[in-house]
Amino acid sequence: MAGLDQSIQFVKGVGPRRAKLLEKLGIKKIEDLLYHIPRQYRDRSQIKKINEVEPGLEITVAGVVKARDKIRTRSGRNIFKVAFSDETGIAYATWFDQPFIFQKFSIGQEVLVSGKISDKSWEQGKRVEFIHPNFELGGEGGLHSGRIVPLYPLTEGLNQNQFRRWVNSALEEYSEALREFLPEEILKENGWPEREKAIWEVHFPSNSEIRKKAFERLVFEELLLFQIKLAQKQSEKKQKPGYCHEASSSHTNRLMKSLPFALTSSQKRVWEEIKDDMEKPEPMSRLLQGDVGAGKTVIALLALLKTVENGWQGAFMAPTEILAEQHFYKMEPIFREFGLKTLLLTGSLSVRDKKRNYREISSGEADIIVGTHALIQEGVKFSDLAMVVIDEQHRFGVQQREALLSKGKTPDLLVMTATPIPRSLALTLYGDLEVSVIDELPTGRKPIITRARKTSARSNVYKFIREQVAKGRQAFIVCPLIQESEKLQLVAAEDMFRFLKQEIFPDLELMLIHGQVPAAQRAEAMKNFKDGKIDIMVSTTVIEVGVDIPNATIMLIEDAHRFGLSQLHQLRGRVGRGAEQSYCILMSDAEDELAKQRLNALVKNNDGFMLAEEDLRLRGAGDFFGTRQHGITPFRFADLVTHQKILRFARKKAGLYLQLIRESEKRFPGDIIR
Repeated sequence: MAGLDQSIQFVKGVGPRRAKLLEKLGIKKIEDLLYHIPRQYRDRSQIKKINEVEPGLEITVAGVVKARDKIRTRSGRNIFKVAFSDETGIAYATWFDQPFIFQKFSIGQEVLVSGKISDKSWEQGKRVEFIHPNFELGGEGGLHSGRIVPLYPLTEGLNQNQFRRWVNSALEEYSEALREFLPEEILKENGWPEREKAIWEVHFPSNSEIRKKAFERLVFEELLLFQIKLAQKQSEKKQKPGYCHEASSSHTNRLMKSLPFALTSSQKRVWEEIKDDMEKPEPMSRLLQGDVGAGKTVIALLALLKTVENGWQGAFMAPTEILAEQHFYKMEPIFREFGLKTLLLTGSLSVRDKKRNYREISSGEADIIVGTHALIQEGVKFSDLAMVVIDEQHRFGVQQREALLSKGKTPDLLVMTATPIPRSLALTLYGDLEVSVIDELPTGRKPIITRARKTSARSNVYKFIREQVAKGRQAFIVCPLIQESEKLQLVAAEDMFRFLKQEIFPDLELMLIHGQVPAAQRAEAMKNFKDGKIDIMVSTTVIEVGVDIPNATIMLIEDAHRFGLSQLHQLRGRVGRGAEQSYCILMSDAEDELAKQRLNALVKNNDGFMLAEEDLRLRGAGDFFGTRQHGITPFRFADLVTHQKILRFARKKAGLYLQLIRESEKRFPGDIIR
């Protein structure tokens, strides 16, 4: 890797000023540039004779410059024209308001020109004229024409031609540092090129087939290293001594008997898996998946109760204050029945309350601590933390998970998600965790009826909501924004609340809730809604997860096309939690075909796992959770939708190669596995 860690400014033609522009693309060093792959390609490899060209297609022609001219129009525009010819005819290239191009051409010079010919010029006597074409002059090396040409994702202030030159310069000077580390037999078996050639071919392909093989090789390399890293983490965890719980547990047995419902067979199976892990001497690391309303929280309660019964502390971390508060108010009375003390720790607590809670946590007086990111603050010290439960795991980064685990010696870890994750994605992202799945809903739940409606049907939708409220039901109305935005033509929660309160439902009780509402006010609003004092809750997506109001039977989502399938399914899951029939209405005027497919999938399907597969297919892994900021998909090359076969191959080889790494650091250099 020697040389690849150097600053990008040392690549020929970059310098300090352009290096700052490249930083916006995440390109800080030479290695970043080499791994900034093209988003697509233009095939300019087929060079046509001038008399063979036709309009409508991107083509490349070669010729010799015969004439050039500069014209200034009456309106002040500068037009530059160049005429060039081959043995079959003459063609023209025209540029508007780009005077610097005039200096590049000279009579008798060889030139390659790529682009589409002007329909207007063709109609005027089949005149071959290119408007603002790509071009290359003789001796320039053929980076922009006469080959398969890469097109890169760029930022303002950069252009494709200069970026290609930088990549080419970096490859010429540093590609030898891209040392091979895959076994030769793997490369031969799959027809993959060596590492250096693969990077060259991805940027400047010889042909489409070689480029495809080169890309596959880089995908495999990336997934293999990722799987090896996960295997290393798993191995390291198993070597650490954990908290070994007693097999008998009167508290958990008592809790299960006191529940007003019987656990489903799926919940029982999952609890046995978790209980078995907790009774082993090594730390538990388990991911619990379950569709919305499947009953994951009761499993977390059992795990925390078993931990505290054995004399240790438990922590439950949720992604938002609303969700942490709701979990706390649900858990606190249950744990109080067992003589246990439960604390709430969030960022909005007063300094005085925080200090008191810190003391009770460090002294061991507090048994179970429910909170947000506030749990990982420096001032929080546990007496003996043995169980960490993280709700909605995808909302947290790996570093936040590790930060909470570091508050104890080697605590057990249970991460939960109501966003159903396709197995291929779960095994990759959470390969260091065992996976448990609750794949059935509690008995008596009716499927939610989902309908997509245009805004022209708004009056009928409001009439339906009023009818439901008259029957004693409650409704959520979710908007994508808090306040009106000049840039985004979307429904805002505050505007919607005022409109509904004044114009549509003046006789009903409405409440507005969003992330900027103070915590105490939010908690009061949610309590009033749960107690039936509020008819309609207008909100943003702060109610996306965890909110449990059995009497709420209507979910109206404004601008539904703005959300991903998984997020829409999460929002829909806020209703349908009682015995009455529930409804989800997706309000949208979107004409985009992809948006229509998402909404249609939700209308037809209530199965979260099937919807997750569809969401992954439609949007790709990078946007599956609606954000890339948490490092969910750390891949430059791999796409977990299209590369599942390579993923399975990489997982199969990872264990074997991990053993080889341990035996021979020479064959697998330590600076590669990082």
